[in-house]
Amino acid sequence: MNTRARSFAGIYARNLRGPSRFVWTKEYLSIIIRGLFQFHRCGPHRVSLDVIAPHLRNLIREHIKYVVCDSHSDPSWAEEHFERICARWIRLPSLRSVLSKLRQCDGIASLVANSEVTYESLYADGVISTSIYSAFEYDISRFYHSHSGCYLHTLPAIPRPCAHPSFGSCFYCGSGITDKIDMNLLPKCSCNDDICVTVCSLCEEGVGGIREW
Repeated sequence: MNTRARSFAGIYARNLRGPSRFVWTKEYLSIIIRGLFQFHRCGPHRVSLDVIAPHLRNLIREHIKYVVCDSHSDPSWAEEHFERICARWIRLPSLRSVLSKLRQCDGIASLVANSEVTYESLYADGVISTSIYSAFEYDISRFYHSHSGCYLHTLPAIPRPCAHPSFGSCFYCGSGITDKIDMNLLPKCSCNDDICVTVCSLCEEGVGGIREW
């Protein structure tokens, strides 16, 4: 492996030899679990796991890009070269792997919802791993202890198909933003104005942005 590329990729660098599987830490399992509850198990619209998986894979990829570039000595250089280096030197989860984790977590959540078992009992019996148990407990606790109207831990909506070139998707409804005048920045939480997201005019007026879990 090119030394500079390996240094650039850090903990996400591929191995010189043998398989380079993606490591599912609690951080990335948390994205899987949040996506599962937000888009599939709760809310007014139940989206299939096959539709959710590509979206979550993109979110994981973007998070890895942020971590890699932000930790580099020259973040601007890292961001400029990320796409070129990523394809060969950086470990990312496959779509199949993301879908597999979604199905696994959905099975666990269904078991807890439809029987007398709990996440604690499943973990105690060795049915689920420490990392998955920790991710479930962390996200459920974080959700129930957040105040009303807080979107700090909400994932961006799944982008909707857009027939015209867009500047991205609305964070709340996923519709494509085709005009810059329709781009509005809103804080994810009233108690933290530093973390903002781009929303369309309809959601900015309060039509969208329904909290789903």
